[in-house]
Amino acid sequence: MLKFFKNSYIAQAVVIVLLIAVLWIPAFLTQLHETAVGTPTTPLYNLVAGLFDSSSSAMTVLVFVVFGLCALFFNSMLSVNQLVTRNSSIGALIFILCLCCVPIKDEYYPFLLAIPFIMMTIQTFYLIYQVEKPEPYLMNAGFFLALASMFYFPVIILIIWVLLTMLIMNVREPKHFLIPITGFFVPYFILFACFYFKRTLIEKIEDYSLVFSELGFERLGMTTLELVALVLVFVFMALSLMMIKSGNADNSVGTRKKVNVTLWLFVFSFMMLFMQKPVVCNGLIFMVLAIFVSMALCYVKKSRIIDIVLIVLMLAIIVNQYLPLFGIVI
Repeated sequence: MLKFFKNSYIAQAVVIVLLIAVLWIPAFLTQLHETAVGTPTTPLYNLVAGLFDSSSSAMTVLVFVVFGLCALFFNSMLSVNQLVTRNSSIGALIFILCLCCVPIKDEYYPFLLAIPFIMMTIQTFYLIYQVEKPEPYLMNAGFFLALASMFYFPVIILIIWVLLTMLIMNVREPKHFLIPITGFFVPYFILFACFYFKRTLIEKIEDYSLVFSELGFERLGMTTLELVALVLVFVFMALSLMMIKSGNADNSVGTRKKVNVTLWLFVFSFMMLFMQKPVVCNGLIFMVLAIFVSMALCYVKKSRIIDIVLIVLMLAIIVNQYLPLFGIVI
């Protein structure tokens, strides 16, 4: 199985599309009359949800298509940055499995729609190490992150990760630290200008103030499934890092910096679990896990045990997606 996905041809693409379809069928069957309710701090999600207000099934189709495109983009991002071997589709497979390890519900939609902009932010920082003048990239990183936060507000905490990542990538001039912050505030300046002209500025400021006051860390209340998923995340993270740090993996300076950037992203993704409805609607920690697992699997030589584990996990994830159809909630 692992050998099959270490290539990227028509056959692998067909299997990946079929896997996405199988995993998303329950979402179409169980959420035809529901659409995730946004908050005042998710204006872009509210706009999209408003466009599909008369047809929640159309909203599910939109998120389904975005998810599929994100899987392809994720695979391309890893390949271009030499984090996986060339012409491999293993990144797309692991991305799909990681992001679907909990049942797909409408509460998950805001984060799924934010994923493209989160990946653009990650890709931007992967590129910074390779350029002489990072200013445009830093501006783009802040801009993309702001758009992501307008779909899924807890992402706003990643502005701290952006500043930390600049240090990892040896961007140390004080003036450069203002650039991503400026890029971050540009979309919000436009948004609040629209509020001003609509004469709702004071009301929206109060909404944001209320959300910020409730954004602090809370006790991590979890279901049994969420607890198992989180434990598996740390187990697979540890195993993946062991493989990546082994002598078989690429150990160039660029790769090490990208790994460090992603490790810090993992730390912030874990912090986000305490900020809003843990695990079930915050999949960033699963997306970061997908990066490390994809990297590790590309350096596996004896794949028999890995194949068995992947098949078992795939079947377990598929079964878990279909359990809600029978009224079973773990």
